[in-house]
Amino acid sequence: MTDSPVTQFGAPDAPHCDPSTARVTIIPAPLEYSVCYMKGTEHGPQAILDASSQMELYDEELDCCPIEVGVYTRPALDYRSMDHATALKITGDAVREVLERKQLPFTLGGEHSLSAPPIAAVRNYFPDLTVVHIDAHGDLRSEYEGTPLSHASIERRVVDMGIPLTEIGIRSFSPEEAEFMQTRPNVAVVWGHQLARGTAVIPWERLSKHTYVTIDLDAIDPSEMPAVGTPEPGGLHWYQLLELFRGICRRTTIVGMDVVELCPMEGQTRADFLAAKLVYKMIGYRFCDK
Repeated sequence: MTDSPVTQFGAPDAPHCDPSTARVTIIPAPLEYSVCYMKGTEHGPQAILDASSQMELYDEELDCCPIEVGVYTRPALDYRSMDHATALKITGDAVREVLERKQLPFTLGGEHSLSAPPIAAVRNYFPDLTVVHIDAHGDLRSEYEGTPLSHASIERRVVDMGIPLTEIGIRSFSPEEAEFMQTRPNVAVVWGHQLARGTAVIPWERLSKHTYVTIDLDAIDPSEMPAVGTPEPGGLHWYQLLELFRGICRRTTIVGMDVVELCPMEGQTRADFLAAKLVYKMIGYRFCDK
């Protein structure tokens, strides 16, 4: 646990953040162990929570206030004095506690390596789970910089679990990943250039009844989301990403989510606010879209 008071996502009135009645629990996970370029993702969760306190809570598109479904923000996970493997374990444990209360776990990162234990925990509750990974990078390396726990290996760990994986928006891929993908029929990739040119075909048929969605913020074009460790040109734009997520919600039941890799930059609070608004829109589409 952290020593400072918890910032409740969206700064809602008390009835809407009651942990006993909430339908969503936000898990701030300031994990940063394997970042290899621009550091600072450990500050991402708090930046999202701080920016969320400035959002208007009425959603004009959905004609409702999604916060009213109940959104509780638990204290941030405390990784001090832990090695990477132990930190990942307590992240999975936190998600498991949320699932035991029959709530939706929504993890805020932190670096992308944190996603594997939550996905494993959710799969224990929903054995038919599929994963949708929205990112600039494939993250399918066996290991990176000497560790299989790297943020660059997160989706390889998902494949190792035997979970069907769909990656969307990818525009940075290594030769190792390209070779690996060709041997794995349970991995599908929708490339960034296909989305940009309008030629993408989203393989909706791959989605099972239950789906986990992980979004690395570098999926978004750096003109809109500059505050990430490894920005890649040619990314998704705001309404394009929202339409994609809404399409997922309409075809499957999302049972776990995360948004990761915000690397706050001084003077770029617009990025923090975009991340917070994205989290809120995801909650809205998941629970309020009729």
